[in-house]
Amino acid sequence: MDNLFVINRYRDVNEDVVVDVAEQEAKNLEKLKKRIAERKSAYATKKTSDVITLKPQKAVEEPKEDHVELIEVAGSVEETKPDNNINTIPKQDRKKAKLSNEFKVLGVNEFEKKAKVSRVLPFWLSHPVNISTNLKSSLCCADDQDWLHSTLKATLINEGVIKLFPVQEKVIPFILDEHKSTYPFWPHDICVSAPTGSGKTLAFVLPIVQILMNEIGCHVRALVVLPVQELAAQVAKVFKKYCMKTRLKTALLGGSTPIQQEQQNIVRYTETSGWVSEVDIIVCTAGRLVEHLQNTEGFSLKHLKFLVIDEADRIMDHIQNDWLYHVDKHIKLENELMTGRHSNLTWSSLLEQKPPPQKLLFSATLSQDPEKLEQWGLFQPKLFSASKSHKYEDEDQIRLYATPEELTECYVTCDAEHKPLLLYHFLADQKWDKVLCFTNAAEAAHRLAVLLNTWGRGQLRVAELSSALDKSTRESVLKKFTQSEINVLIGTDALARGIDISDCNYVISYDPPRNIKTYIHRVGRTGRAGRVGHAVTILLENQVNQFKEIIQAGGKAELPQIKIEAEVLDRLTSSYKQAMIETKKQIHAEIDSKVKKSLEIKRRSKSKPQKRKVNT
Repeated sequence: MDNLFVINRYRDVNEDVVVDVAEQEAKNLEKLKKRIAERKSAYATKKTSDVITLKPQKAVEEPKEDHVELIEVAGSVEETKPDNNINTIPKQDRKKAKLSNEFKVLGVNEFEKKAKVSRVLPFWLSHPVNISTNLKSSLCCADDQDWLHSTLKATLINEGVIKLFPVQEKVIPFILDEHKSTYPFWPHDICVSAPTGSGKTLAFVLPIVQILMNEIGCHVRALVVLPVQELAAQVAKVFKKYCMKTRLKTALLGGSTPIQQEQQNIVRYTETSGWVSEVDIIVCTAGRLVEHLQNTEGFSLKHLKFLVIDEADRIMDHIQNDWLYHVDKHIKLENELMTGRHSNLTWSSLLEQKPPPQKLLFSATLSQDPEKLEQWGLFQPKLFSASKSHKYEDEDQIRLYATPEELTECYVTCDAEHKPLLLYHFLADQKWDKVLCFTNAAEAAHRLAVLLNTWGRGQLRVAELSSALDKSTRESVLKKFTQSEINVLIGTDALARGIDISDCNYVISYDPPRNIKTYIHRVGRTGRAGRVGHAVTILLENQVNQFKEIIQAGGKAELPQIKIEAEVLDRLTSSYKQAMIETKKQIHAEIDSKVKKSLEIKRRSKSKPQKRKVNT
């Protein structure tokens, strides 16, 4: 082997030998450079491809050229060739090589189309009891039904109810039959999804009153939870009406009455029996219910048989103070105190175990998402739906929401500056009466109400109804609308949820709805209880596609479009400009008066002498 380095051990070395060694070192260096160049070229030709296949190769291919390792040995360069056996490759390198063959570089090849995952619903969601949306075609006469108590029949006749609606015909007998079963058969929970104005309130009021009217003792046996005070007051009024000829008592728990007064109305302390309930049925909002569970002494739900959640989807989206958790915890603690916490598992202990309250969920836009419904803890639930489609295996065929067949729906397009002209054309020229007009903001509702009153000059009686007004003002406006003292109401979506506005003939969406649920509840203010109704949505050209997507998301068919001639709107332009000038003046005057009032309040607060603290 040639020497690369030579150690001269003696001083008197021959010069020829030194020259030979220098030449040999130069040759070795050239050979080394040549080998390095070969290695670089071999590495360049064996460069890995940009595309890495997903399937790993059977074996990791070794480079064809031998890997040259130069070892500096005393005075020479040695070439060593590694063994071709794969076991000589370190474990880390083998792992990296294996991983490199299992991934695909993004963007190099086209992605394969993913297989569509079919939606699989639970059996109770995929096989509901169908409810008709045609309210006029009902043949269920209230007086002919054997399962309905004679007292309730008389009250229905007094209220002018001769025929029961489809949702009442299906749901009421089911609830009554469920409570005829004896232990150990617990009643099934139910979910009811039916159009607005289809009689859902009576569908739970009548069976609850009929089951509780013959029971002895005064305990809270039915609890009805609603999202807002107005709806709670509306449902409590219906309960009181049908409990008049019975011994049942109903209480309303909401923010309109002080909590101390409500406590006196629902519980009473006696020397013989301790705390006693004064009511059988409680209608409340979720927030006020939690307050009473935490602060009202003697308030008990251990005898609860019915838990009704009306407008369930809204309560589901906005659970206030986690009220359902507090109710379940309260009932569980009451039962443990009554039966004993650590009772042995015997037949007698099973007989003493009380069934949970039957949960009744009602909504016009009830979600069919099993994950959302899971939070209610439903027991073997049953679904009653107004859905027309039965192909639940295909997600595209599911009809989520329905509207009454007596309701006519359409939309109209125009430019932004022509929207007030189009609305005025419907109200003044076409003489639309009993109209609800929806906007997306309280300020827009106020400006529109001022404009129409100024523009109409007495021909139109327009009022504003929004969350900006207090409760007493809203009630006064609704009363005037019912008595035809006002023929146009302009409000926000706070008006759209569940409130029963009688004799509403038209619904106009001045601003488009934000989602399908908002649309369903808006148009549901008309066409109620079998009456004919009309709903029109005003859209800009760039809003049409989004509106169609919203409608299709609810499983509804495409709505027809109506067209208004440009000449009709041109005739109103001059009067509109004059009305706008007067409207701006009036709104500026209102703003100035509000500013002056706020300044006066600040001045009064500053003018009051402030008491100085006396240091002792």
